[in-house]
This record gives sequence, C-alpha cells and structure tokens, in this order.
Amino acid sequence: MAVDRIPFIIRFLSGIGGVIVFLVALVVSLGAGLAAPLGMFLMQRWAKRHNRRPSRIASLVGAVLASSAAAAAVGLMLFALAPRPTQQDLQTAFTEAQQQPPPKMPAWYARVFPQAARTDSATRQLIQSRVFMTATLILSAVFVALFLGVLGGALGWCGSTLVRVAWSGQRAA
Repeated sequence: MAVDRIPFIIRFLSGIGGVIVFLVALVVSLGAGLAAPLGMFLMQRWAKRHNRRPSRIASLVGAVLASSAAAAAVGLMLFALAPRPTQQDLQTAFTEAQQQPPPKMPAWYARVFPQAARTDSATRQLIQSRVFMTATLILSAVFVALFLGVLGGALGWCGSTLVRVAWSGQRAA
C-alpha cells in the first residue's frame, strides 16, 4: 500500500479542524463524544483480532455505539443523582393535573379533524396509566441516548480522524 505525505499546512489545518469538531461534539452530545475515540480503538482491535482489515465504516459504527453507551451512562447518573419527590408531592401533582380542564382545540382544527376533538375513554385511561407513563419515559431516555450518541459519535469520529491525519501526516492512497 503506497503512502503519500501530506503537506504541513494541510496537517496543521486538519489538526485545528479536528480539535474544533471534537469540541463541538462534546458540547452537542453533552460529553458523550468523549467515548468516540475509545469506540474507534475497540473496533480496530476487534477487526485485527478477527483477521479483518479495519474499515472507516466500522470505525464510525464503533464511535457511535461507544458514544451512545456513554450518553446512556450519563443519563443514568443524572437520573440517580436527581432529587426524588415524595409520594405526597407526586399525589398532589397528579390530583392538580386531573382537576385541570383538558386543553381546548382551535375551532379550525376540530372542523378539519373531527375525531381529534373528542377523546375516548381508552385514550384517557392510557394517558393516566402509570405503566404507560413509565414505558414512555424509558423509551424517551433510550431515544435521547441514541440521538446524543449518533451526534457525539459522528462528530467525535470526524474530529478524531482529522487529528489522526494531522498527527501521522499520511493518507492511504
């Protein structure tokens, strides 16, 4: 495999760009982008252990998976450290929420979608169900972790790749 040397100015700009992109990944993903280089490293080791050539796509997948796991871990830590309301506080909030009248749809919306103007008892029971709300909360947390992992992993992969090009000064031909 032939190796081309990269000019110094391109290496310098690649290094600056890589650091900037990595910092953006940290901010956008709430710190989950820190795990992207670890995921890239683990995917490279896995490929070598299985006698395969490491690919860029596998590296990207490793970065996204590691960042998603990091985002889930950060979310779990925040959830564990959050103050817990008492049972009395929860009951008071639930009672107050039930006493509020349901929101009134605009007239034009009720005309265009007449079935949305009325809620049936099954919908009302589903919304008031504790199991449904718990499942919704858990699924929402999983989707947020995946979203932050994809953002952090992709940007972290890009930044790490740019820094690696700047550090090594070589590109595969």
